[in-house]
Amino acid sequence: MKPYKILTIPNPILRKESKEITVLDEETLNLAERMLFTLTENKLGLALAAPQIGENVRMIVIGVNEQRDSEGKVIQKAIPLAAYINPVITKFSKEKEIDEEGCMSYIGYYGPVERSKKVRFKAMDINGKEVKKNASGLLARIIQHEVDHLDGILFVDRLTDKNKLRKVEIEDKNPRFS
Repeated sequence: MKPYKILTIPNPILRKESKEITVLDEETLNLAERMLFTLTENKLGLALAAPQIGENVRMIVIGVNEQRDSEGKVIQKAIPLAAYINPVITKFSKEKEIDEEGCMSYIGYYGPVERSKKVRFKAMDINGKEVKKNASGLLARIIQHEVDHLDGILFVDRLTDKNKLRKVEIEDKNPRFS
C-alpha cells in the first residue's frame, strides 16, 4: 500500500467544507485504511483529516504513540489508532487552554492556539457503529483541530497571536497534529 501525499497550503481543497459520508461502503473503508496507513508511515502527525489527502469527505484518523521522558516516565499515554466518520463535537468545555499546534498541511510552522480543555464528540466507526466519547487533554485538542480541517479551517486561523507563528527547521519539526 502506498501512503497518500499530504496536501499543503495553498491547495484550495484545504479551505472547503467537507461533505458528510452517507454510505459506508468498500471505498469508504479503503479510504480509512489508507489514511491510517499514511498516518503511521508519516510519523510526523498525530492525526489526519480526509481533506489533507485530497478527499473532501468528513473522516479523520487518529493515533498517538506513548511518549516517555528521558527517565522513562510516561508523559503522554497512547491514543489507539482509530478512524472516525462524520465526527461532530457536541459539547465544548468552558475551560480553555492555549498550547502550541502545528500541521502537516502547514509543515514547519507552529503557534499558540486556544482550545477547550474537554470536548464530547460523536462519530461513526468503520463498522458503522455510532461512537460517543468524552475527550480531554491532547485528544480533545486533536479532535478540535481535525474537525476544523473538515470545515476548511486551519490552525493558523485560530492563532491567539499571529505574531507568534514561528518557523522551525525541518530536523526539529514535530507537527503534533495534522
